[in-house]
Amino acid sequence: MNSSDLLCHVALCKAVVTSLVMASDVASDDQRRLSQIILDLVINFSVCFFGIFSNIIVIVVFTKQGFKDSTAISMTAVSLWDLVKCVAGFMQRLEGPLELVSLVLAYSWTNVSLVVCNYLVSFSCYVTSVLAAYVAVERCLCVIIPLKVKWLLTPKVALFICVTISVVVFGCFVIIFGIYDVFLTFDPHFNATVAIFKYNSFSNDNVALFGYYNMSGTLWPMVSLVVIIISTVIISYKLKKAAEFRYRTKTITRSSMKTKTNPNLQVKDNPQSMEKTDKTQGISKRDQQVIKMLLVVIVIYMVNLFPRVANYLGKFIVFDYYYLRRYHNLFSIMGYTVFVFDYVNGAVNVIIFYFMSSSFRETTRSLFGCRSNT
Repeated sequence: MNSSDLLCHVALCKAVVTSLVMASDVASDDQRRLSQIILDLVINFSVCFFGIFSNIIVIVVFTKQGFKDSTAISMTAVSLWDLVKCVAGFMQRLEGPLELVSLVLAYSWTNVSLVVCNYLVSFSCYVTSVLAAYVAVERCLCVIIPLKVKWLLTPKVALFICVTISVVVFGCFVIIFGIYDVFLTFDPHFNATVAIFKYNSFSNDNVALFGYYNMSGTLWPMVSLVVIIISTVIISYKLKKAAEFRYRTKTITRSSMKTKTNPNLQVKDNPQSMEKTDKTQGISKRDQQVIKMLLVVIVIYMVNLFPRVANYLGKFIVFDYYYLRRYHNLFSIMGYTVFVFDYVNGAVNVIIFYFMSSSFRETTRSLFGCRSNT
């Protein structure tokens, strides 16, 4: 089971955590609790709240512009899953404000939200990571075969790919929602009826399911990360070559103009030979700007995936790096940190689009009544 799965054990076993965690843990219980308050209940709660509105803005703006190209469709799909992630993360972290109202209600909410929202956050992260890999490949094709990609990746094809990725990846994990039963019981500690959960007969009869879940939860992000890194390297290289090509073209143009005014000057470079040596430079200025914008989005996804993949690898390499084991507190703190990366990644796209896309910026201003007077 991964971090989202085993957080449920923490909710059920709070009373015995202290006795099970060995004194040699790198982090103390107080440090873990402080990290939970700062990272999870304050930072993650605030970022999720912002992410809900930011992703709604992205979806509304792209819808207003119309889905005329594959970029709008793929980024809308990413924003939809980021919205799901931020809503689920916000709902789960209502535990903090609810504690100010009722400890019984907060305890019940924690148990129910761990079963539903925590898994939904993790599954959304898996889907968005694969969608980010698709966007990276899509942009990679745009710089490799710019003249062919527009009729290869039509809006209908992009929609089909995004829907397929969403259904397949989410479908790989949706069965995990059925491993728990939630029910009401009287708790003498609270002297009230609370909601709790436990493994049901389905999970007890299918223990191998957790191995499959662990493998899938590690495989999807790792493969996506590799694809994103390779695509990013190719995109960066091609954009650099395109910039060099434009520079050489401008130099030759200026030299040609000088030759016309002064016949004694000779142009050493041959434009026809240059065109023959590099036929992939037919990228329009607008497409280059779109690629650069999406490259920023892709790099942010790549940075986000590194701590998640590293955390998973550490869990497999070090046996005691896990909940309710030797490094319980350290693993908990790293779990909060990974979620910070996840939620920030799911909330910042609107900022990137606004500052790097003039059409997105103008549509946003017209929709929300903040058009400049200049």
